[in-house]
Amino acid sequence: MKITPSQLTISQLLSSKNEQFFIPAYQRRYAWGDIQLAELFEDINLLDEKDSHFLGTVLLLTEPHKANINMLEVVDGQQRIITLSLLLESIRDRFIELEKKEIADEIEGFLCCQGLDRKKQNKITLGDLDEPDYSKVLKLKNETDETGIAEIKNQKLLNAYQQFKKWTGRFDFNQLNEYYFKLINNVIFIRLDTEKAKDAYKLFETINNRGLRLSPTDIIKNFLLGHASLLSASTLIEVKDSWKDLIVALDGIETDDFFRQFLMGMLNRKIPNSKLISEFKKYYLTTVEEATCLPEYRLLKEFVGYDVSGESLQDEDDKNNVSVADAPKELLEDKKAKVSIVKFAKSLKNSAILYAKIINRNFDDKIINRNILGLQRIESTTTYTFLLRFFEKAGDLTEITTVLKILQSFMLRRHICEYRTSELDDIFSKLADVQRTDVIKWLKDNLKEHFPSDDEFREKIFKHSFKREEERAKYILEQFEYDLIGDQGEYVLNSGNELHLEHIIPQTIDTKKSFKEYGDWIGYLGKDALLKHEQYVDRIGNYTLLGQKLNIKASNNPFRAKKKEYVKSNIQLTLQLTKEFSRFKFKQVEERSKKFSEKAVNLWTI
Repeated sequence: MKITPSQLTISQLLSSKNEQFFIPAYQRRYAWGDIQLAELFEDINLLDEKDSHFLGTVLLLTEPHKANINMLEVVDGQQRIITLSLLLESIRDRFIELEKKEIADEIEGFLCCQGLDRKKQNKITLGDLDEPDYSKVLKLKNETDETGIAEIKNQKLLNAYQQFKKWTGRFDFNQLNEYYFKLINNVIFIRLDTEKAKDAYKLFETINNRGLRLSPTDIIKNFLLGHASLLSASTLIEVKDSWKDLIVALDGIETDDFFRQFLMGMLNRKIPNSKLISEFKKYYLTTVEEATCLPEYRLLKEFVGYDVSGESLQDEDDKNNVSVADAPKELLEDKKAKVSIVKFAKSLKNSAILYAKIINRNFDDKIINRNILGLQRIESTTTYTFLLRFFEKAGDLTEITTVLKILQSFMLRRHICEYRTSELDDIFSKLADVQRTDVIKWLKDNLKEHFPSDDEFREKIFKHSFKREEERAKYILEQFEYDLIGDQGEYVLNSGNELHLEHIIPQTIDTKKSFKEYGDWIGYLGKDALLKHEQYVDRIGNYTLLGQKLNIKASNNPFRAKKKEYVKSNIQLTLQLTKEFSRFKFKQVEERSKKFSEKAVNLWTI
């Protein structure tokens, strides 16, 4: 392994006019928040002139030097490099405000590079996800173009510049000049250059101490690309491209969640977050045909107690006592059908694309998307483990929608009956081994033993409090509405902020403001109103749906005042309320909750 280490100040790191730092597309988005920004800014600000601040290592994959722009691929350190560029931009702009053009031009030299064509380029370029936003930030940073700013997807880039601009904006010339001097001369990096990809990924893992400071996604990426780099240049390119597409597909989605649910679906068992890295590596070692050359494979096969994340699970003295018969069956028999690393990476990418379609409800059929939205509103992310495998083999639209409705019934009943959520990962990881013969019957048969009974569900939803469960309550009422009008999939209620969950008896009845807005509900409800209010206010029978906020006048009969607004609604559930009830007190909440509980038993069933 050939490594060229250099201890450099910021001015030294950025001084070369023909070097460009490239943040590849397979890296994660820029993610620094206010805390990290403030800590960096203050650490530099508080430096004594004789002190230095060590900012860690920057690991670069380099090419042989040429007489043009030399591209430096940043393998580790991208968050710090981007942050420093935005800090320097803010300092440069402050010097311009103070009419110190000479110093501003000096900083521009750090932030730009030139090739043979003498055209200035940004010293730092980002991957597919962040480069458009980074360019917009540099363009719009001193403007008030609200439309352009709103188009920036990664607002953390804009926020970093704006925070630095705010803090540097408090400095007069002497303070700014002192801060700038300390930044470029007293902040130290260790720059590590390597020309071989395999060395870069191996060093990355060593620097980060087996991932203790990184996310599982970072470690998985490095493991996969590191192995590809050992094989051939063309293999590395193909695997990198698949990883880039995976990261782009999962933009805005928690990537660690994807890998955990993907892995549970493949292994058909629950995997805790703490075991994600080691379990992924074990799966990889037994799935990818080229993995037999890796030292982790030989160690895993030889020692049952060897954890492929890199840590031994046994004392050295115990290893010699391990029986080969105790080793994982798939390693000993080696009969499992294996795939190439390229095919594995493409399969992983395709699963990520499908996972994103599920989460973003991006299927071509609106009925599928609508039913997935129902699952999401119930809070059913654990079902994705099953759905990821199911959609790979899914049949026609009828089968898909039936399966999604079964899952809605299953998840809603369990949530309302307060069954343990810790069981769900185990349930859905086992279900992920989808049987293609009559999948609907197979799914029902497998869910029945975990499915709350009609009597239990009826009793629980009757008294259930939907406090802090607004989306779940709106979902239930919307399904009641669809059932009431006999909808055939032609009518969709507006969701989110456009559709309000209305408390018939208001959430608050004992303040001056509530009295002014809603009337005398305490007097209207009668004896023990405040005591009973907390018990009844968030039951399903006290809810209805409205397309707009009420505009009522307070009165001594506040339900009558509300009814005058309810009759203007096009929602049948709300209109029905005005026809069935001349008064609405706690007794009516119970009556309506009981009616709804019977309806719920019939709607959410398998």
